Formats: sequence, C-alpha cells, structure tokens
Amino acid sequence: MEDVNKLVATVDSNIEQMVRMAILHVIQLGTKHGVFKVLSKEPTYPEVVDSLEIPNRALLREFINTLKAIGVVEEHEGRLKLNGFSYTLKVPQEDYDSLLPGWVSTLEEIYRMVDYALITPTHPHVLMDFDKDADFWDIRMTTDFAELYRKVISIVAGIRPGMSVLDLGCGSAAPSYFGKLVGYDGFYTGVDYSSAILEIARSRVEAKNLPVDLKELDVRLIRPVNEYDVAIISYLLEYLKPEDYGRVLGRTLEALKPGGRLVILEPFRENFEHIEALEFFEKLNKDFVGFPRRADVVRAIEGKGFDVSVDPIGRSILRITLRP
Repeated sequence: MEDVNKLVATVDSNIEQMVRMAILHVIQLGTKHGVFKVLSKEPTYPEVVDSLEIPNRALLREFINTLKAIGVVEEHEGRLKLNGFSYTLKVPQEDYDSLLPGWVSTLEEIYRMVDYALITPTHPHVLMDFDKDADFWDIRMTTDFAELYRKVISIVAGIRPGMSVLDLGCGSAAPSYFGKLVGYDGFYTGVDYSSAILEIARSRVEAKNLPVDLKELDVRLIRPVNEYDVAIISYLLEYLKPEDYGRVLGRTLEALKPGGRLVILEPFRENFEHIEALEFFEKLNKDFVGFPRRADVVRAIEGKGFDVSVDPIGRSILRITLRP
C-alpha cells in the first residue's frame, strides 16, 4: 500500500498550487480590465464602479473585495489604495514530482469564464451550474486530482469490500469508484442535489451493475435510515453556510455504526494563505459560499455531543471516529 502521508501531501501541494495560480490570474484580470489603473487614483468603491465599463457591478465589487482579502488593496477612510503588493511564485523542489496536470485545464476554463461573467452572470459561456453544466462538472470530477483524493479518502477511511458507505455531495464519479471498492457484499449510498450530475453517475454504476443507491436530496434535509461503516464529505461544506454545518454533520454522525468513520476533505481556509483568490473563481457557481475553516467544522462536531476522536490529517482532511 502506498504511503498515505505522501498521498495526503500530494493533495495538499496541488491545492496550494491551485491557489498560487489563482492569485496570478487575479492580477491578470486586474490588469486586463483596467482595475489597477483606476485604483492607482485611490478612489472610493463607487468611483471604481463608475469608472469601469463593466456591466456586472456585483462581480466587480467581489473582485475588489478579493484584492483586499489577498493584500493587494487596502481601504482607509473609504478610499481604496494599492499597497505595493508583490508575490513570488515558489514551487518547493519536493513538490515537482507531485504536481498533477489534470486540474489545470479545468481551472483555466473557469478563468476564461470570468470575462463573460463580468458582462452578465447568466452568460451562456459561464458553465458553472450543477444541472445545466453537469458535463463540465463531470470533467472536474474525473481529473487525476479528483481520482487522487478519492483514493486518499478510501485509505484514510479504511474502506474495504463488504462495507457500507454514505457519501454526501457524491457527484458523478465517486459512486462508481466507491461502489467498486465495497463490492457486492457491501453497499454505497450517494446523495447529491443535482439531478443531472446523478444521471451521469447512474449511467456509470448501472453499466457495471454496482451496489449503489443514488438519492437526489439537499444534504441539509438528510435523515439516514441505514447505519454505515464510513461517511464521506468531500468538497461539500463550501456550499453550506457555517450555521448549517452542525445539522449536516450531526445527522451524518447519527448514521454511523459504533467505531464508524467520517472523512471530510476540504481546502480548509486557515491552512492555505490567500485562498480567497481561488474562491473568487469558484463563486461563479451561485451556490458556492466559501471554503470552511477547520476550526469551525471541529467546533460544530464537538457541539453535537458525540463521543468521537477528531484527527486532522495534512492540511485538507479531517477523520472523525465514533467511539464504540
């Protein structure tokens, strides 16, 4: 079996590289659309909006907020000022071998979408809706990076043939992957609120006749009736408000058997500096809220009163074990 610590480090280093590339594209956008030229005059928010011929003013304001969050701009007495920000792109030598190419093209496509979104958020070239643009999301869910983090989850959770697995926000690719892992002596339940994404998932599992049950449901409404050995939450909490964490996590823990494990994978925001740059692009999806803080997730779990052990693994994984 591969060294799980090395695999986790590979997940983390690729997320880190996504953030770095997002920062560069934010700077590129600011230059391309004349934002920095206007900001050089130390304007107010309204003056920036009025000076630029950008129809989607809400997205422009979000862009300015992103510049503030990553330290490019500061606000003083209502005026915005460039603060001499500089950024050096560093890739540690030990990361060279771990960088995966698959996610790059999908993020580049999202970067291009911003130009159209600045015209209108409903522009047909903005392909971030889970249902309307399910094919694009399926591409994102079948990259080498997505395959890697599913593998890491399976190892961290200890998924074996015969186990029962609950996957919230399962997407289009995970059901066939985990369904194959648990085999015909186990079962897998995948929950997602996008009917179009579930149709893609269903076509894959039916082609292989896998022991998979797929449910179209908002995870905030889940009431599992079965007990599971493992529960998975990956890239889901970023679509929930922090006040909803406790409800979803509590219901998930209720569904675990004694000794069961919940594995959460997210780019926890306190562990990735300048993650706001990546968030700016992800917000082209209207449902995106923001990457969670690991501390907030742990607090939500502890607040439900379960007897659990909480193990942070790397910078992007939490493993919660329900004590027998």
